[in-house]
Amino acid sequence: MEQPTGEKVLFVSAMVLAVFLLVTALLIALVSILYIPLPDGICDRLKLQFVEFLLRVSNEYFGRVIGTIFGPSVWNKLTRLVVAIAFLFKSRSPRWVTVKNELIGATRVRVYYPAERKTNSLIIFIHGGGWAIMRPGHYDNVIYMLIARLGILVISIDYRLSPESPYPEPVNECEAVFHRLVNGEHERFDIDPRRICVMGDSAGGNLSTVVAQRQLRKKLPSPKCQVLIYPVIHSFDLKSPSYQIYYKQLCGTSLLNPRLMARWYLLYLGIPATPANIEKFLANRHLRRKDSERLQELISHELLPAEFSEDYSEKQADPPPDDDLCRLFNKNGFDPDFAPILGKDLFGLPPAMIVTAGYDILRDEGALYAKRLQSFNVPVQWNHYPAAYHGVINMPSSMQRNQILDDIAHYLDMNL
Repeated sequence: MEQPTGEKVLFVSAMVLAVFLLVTALLIALVSILYIPLPDGICDRLKLQFVEFLLRVSNEYFGRVIGTIFGPSVWNKLTRLVVAIAFLFKSRSPRWVTVKNELIGATRVRVYYPAERKTNSLIIFIHGGGWAIMRPGHYDNVIYMLIARLGILVISIDYRLSPESPYPEPVNECEAVFHRLVNGEHERFDIDPRRICVMGDSAGGNLSTVVAQRQLRKKLPSPKCQVLIYPVIHSFDLKSPSYQIYYKQLCGTSLLNPRLMARWYLLYLGIPATPANIEKFLANRHLRRKDSERLQELISHELLPAEFSEDYSEKQADPPPDDDLCRLFNKNGFDPDFAPILGKDLFGLPPAMIVTAGYDILRDEGALYAKRLQSFNVPVQWNHYPAAYHGVINMPSSMQRNQILDDIAHYLDMNL
């Protein structure tokens, strides 16, 4: 005997509800299992918790599978895709800024023209992303906020990325853009070539100060100043106190982490970014004993502020160096154009503002670079933000980001 229609509807509805509740319960259980709480003291905690989770699932967990099957280069392309998707839903440029993608020489640049310029100075912005990901357009909102404060023209360099274009190609591209802007192209943009600031975050901070150091070595016109936002300065100590903070308070999260940084170092230097090489890099096995000892005068933990080492556990002796990795690393790893802390005779380098973040594995090297520049009488303004994290300037509606950009704008008002 056929069931009444009402009973069928009731049965189907109950089944749909049961499936929905089951899927919901499974999702809640999965999220609970994967949930990694962020420290209470970190800024933007609620927003960052959500963003970190999405990045971890898409790029770290899924990316690790892709990397295992297809290799690190394909994983890096996935990372680029994930980042690009995150920036798909950005607002249009304000009416008071005109944005154009242009060429300076053979290099692509993104130019931000204020409707009302208040100065003929220029910011050359060099984006971060481990020399391997990100594009100038991902920093549009950061640039808009600087222009709103300063009324200044900004040119962002779309340099070629590793591993397709490894070291020193990005350095050469950025330097070539600077040369052209100083020697002729300044007329095209109506800027004063004596009033140029090089600015960048992370790997872009590395490229910015390397460009400045190169001009000094070659006795060529230099930037007026440099702004380095949580810059990459060297790869000689992946067990420093700031790296230990990650392992103790952020371990497993998708914030800039030691394993990701090691992979980017290897890709940039043209060294196979195999899991084995990454593990060796994390253990500082890319350094021979004599090199590690020689570097202590520049990177010793005793040079850091005392509060940076409060929770530091004295590291055990590094395992023996790996001869093959040392040989590959030595080709370019001690070049000051890769590790600017090794720059010599830096008297006369342009004044620098260095920004560091409390929750950032690169914190210590930024502080050490400030001390290194000061030893050559380079005017340095070091701004440390204890609650900030690596990438904070890309976080929408962040009060900490606003404070950092306010401080940068004030510095440029005084120095550019």
